[in-house]
Amino acid sequence: MPHPLSTRRFTALTTATVTALLLAACGAGEKGSTETNTSGGTSASAGSAGTDEAKKNVAAWAGTPQWPDVPKLSKKVDLKGKRFTYVALGDQVPVIHGIGVGVEQALSAAGAKVDTCDGKFNPTSVASCLKTAGDEKVDGVITSFIDYQMAGPAFDQLARKGVKVIAGGVAPSGGRTNDPTLAFYDNTPRVFALHEAMAESAVAQLGDGAKVVWAKLMDSTTTRTASAKGIAKFKELCPGCQIESVEFTTVNLDKLGLAISAALLSNPDTNAIVVPVDTMVPSALQGIQSAGKAGKIKVFSSSSDLAGLQRVKDGRQTSDLGTPVLYEGWRFAHAMMQLLAGDEVSKGDQLVTRDFTKDNVGPLTLTPQKYLTDDWFGGSGYRDKFLTAWGLK
Repeated sequence: MPHPLSTRRFTALTTATVTALLLAACGAGEKGSTETNTSGGTSASAGSAGTDEAKKNVAAWAGTPQWPDVPKLSKKVDLKGKRFTYVALGDQVPVIHGIGVGVEQALSAAGAKVDTCDGKFNPTSVASCLKTAGDEKVDGVITSFIDYQMAGPAFDQLARKGVKVIAGGVAPSGGRTNDPTLAFYDNTPRVFALHEAMAESAVAQLGDGAKVVWAKLMDSTTTRTASAKGIAKFKELCPGCQIESVEFTTVNLDKLGLAISAALLSNPDTNAIVVPVDTMVPSALQGIQSAGKAGKIKVFSSSSDLAGLQRVKDGRQTSDLGTPVLYEGWRFAHAMMQLLAGDEVSKGDQLVTRDFTKDNVGPLTLTPQKYLTDDWFGGSGYRDKFLTAWGLK
């Protein structure tokens, strides 16, 4: 039985989970805040050092990523003939679908069969997916961006049947912690690092002349913390720079443009905005246009969906910190392999990204089909690392 939340509230909360790569939990914030960085007595050398650090890191992200090492399993896990279900919070969302494709590729390479069940952003559908998996006696279930506390009874019932469960892309919630049957693949540390990377990208581009408006997603503890970490990184790198913020939630995304427009009119010397995720950029662009600043404001965001990279290519977006969705799917699958092996499930704490800008996006083939490949990230070299860690290569 699903958690007694309205479908609208559930959708708002869980969409926030996805949009910040992808986040979790519930909460709300106040409207419109200003966080001007007015550190007194800051030396020019401090700002220069921060800019140099940012430029160094961003330059490293411009190329294709170096795939991290994968922790080796303590014992080999035999998946031949095993059946798994990937429960997507909403399979129509490109990132969630892409991760599911990665999960299927990974577990299929180990000899297993994977089916997908679409939760359709609906708690009843999510609970039904979990129940069906239990009724079908699958060997394991991997969920994507579904908070445990949103469907706790359904998760628990599944685990009681002996089905191994990975709650993927979320931090523990509802008082539940990892055990030998159910464990969390918590990639929120990577979310925080991605927000810090957006700050670095802005400082690298604009130096000590950066005057930024940061759009803070206030849906959850995770989203608020992510923005706070990004803003703190910006201030650390450029103590004398100006930074303002506007606050919004997923449910009032249509108001983001108005908030951005008001912030730009109040701070006419603003030269950049940071928006958490590509899907929110169109609303921000409307605000820029309403303020009469079209073409004058640099836009920084993340996730590298097709529309985002097309905006970068067209010059409407300055930077897009990319997410290799197939690789992330293999990370989800690795969490299941660790659970099956009786190992501790690793956190997703390593930032794997590519900073897409006008300097490197030109040669890319920007089509929906290419989104579900590794082409934008330089190929699939990570796969051998996983297969080796699983004792399959």
